[in-house]
Amino acid sequence: MTPAELEDAAARAFAAEFGARAEVAARAPGRVELLGNHTDYNGGLVMAAAVDRYTSVVGRARPDRDGRVYAANFDGSDHFPLAQIARGAVGTWPNYVKGVVWALQEALGAELTSGFEMAVAGEVPLGAGLSSSASLQAAVAFFLLQAGVTPGKAVEQYAGDHSDAARMDLAMVLRRSENAFVGVSSGLLDQFSSLFGREDHALFLDCQSLEYARVPLGSPAPTIVVCDSKTSRRLADGMYNRRFAECNTVVDYFKRKKGDDAVRLLRDVSLADLEASWDDLDPVCRKRARHVLTENERVRQGVAALRAGDLTGFGKLISASHASSRDDFENSSPALDALVEVAETAPGFLGGKLSGAGWAGCTVNLVEADKADEFAEAVRHGYFARQKLAPDVHVCRAADGASSRLLEG
Repeated sequence: MTPAELEDAAARAFAAEFGARAEVAARAPGRVELLGNHTDYNGGLVMAAAVDRYTSVVGRARPDRDGRVYAANFDGSDHFPLAQIARGAVGTWPNYVKGVVWALQEALGAELTSGFEMAVAGEVPLGAGLSSSASLQAAVAFFLLQAGVTPGKAVEQYAGDHSDAARMDLAMVLRRSENAFVGVSSGLLDQFSSLFGREDHALFLDCQSLEYARVPLGSPAPTIVVCDSKTSRRLADGMYNRRFAECNTVVDYFKRKKGDDAVRLLRDVSLADLEASWDDLDPVCRKRARHVLTENERVRQGVAALRAGDLTGFGKLISASHASSRDDFENSSPALDALVEVAETAPGFLGGKLSGAGWAGCTVNLVEADKADEFAEAVRHGYFARQKLAPDVHVCRAADGASSRLLEG
């Protein structure tokens, strides 16, 4: 589905639900993590790419003080007063919409200036590690800023000049939405990627300093092939929060050893420090920390490889990341390992790893552009032969970040 077709689907859903024509459209991409698995909330380094799978939001302002939203993918609706936004049941999609409104109002210290009604249509695969949630958050935020329902200072701060500084401020608000309202201990990677994407570029982010860069993937750029294992991620959020706690156990040890001023995040611990204290650390937690610290180094090497035009070297780092996730962070699964192993023998393969939180969902593979179709077919056949499941295979390109516009009358 093209972005225009997705927007048309959202507009039809809006007209059917609200009996009116939408006046504003916004869209935001999903993302794949290329390197930096579980490093973001540890203050580490990450590389990602926004991909050409989108969430589209269309709608208009309302004269009252209510937010009303219809989700075409779920054929479901919700409405809530702007003055008293209550969290719904854990894991339900309206929390992501309400969370964006809540976080914007908290950041601004003021309510939205009016209500709104919107329809949402998405093509980012759900539960597959492509961050459909951040795609939804970013699209909702851009809709609100474009629709004229936010105070003027919000538009100026978060979208007025469409600068990268404004996008970074907005990414922080959206992270606050997911952490404090939705209740998921995520880092900044997902929101950053959906906002900062650029066609045929990877994204680098230092999650401690917020230094970032868009790094060319080359010309022609490789295809990014996402392979869905078709296995459930129902336990992923709980396991994600457990890994968060395990990493913090190591941080707390080094805080006691070096002082709070010296160590705030796992990023502040060196690999040499970890190895020197190896026998004093919890056997599980020290492996989690080793993954994060070696992953930071793979990101550094990955940026250097792409800047040198070494796509082969970059691909090898992606595969090394999967091995570290599998062995030290233990957030892979037999299905994800099977997908990676099948991909390694497929035409055009440059590198592959699990994507997102892990435990189920998708792998992401860097593939020579002219071999993408052959690669996809080989993975479908190979994975089915091993797992007796037919994977969904999404052939993607690195894409531009979130955007919005007024619709013509």
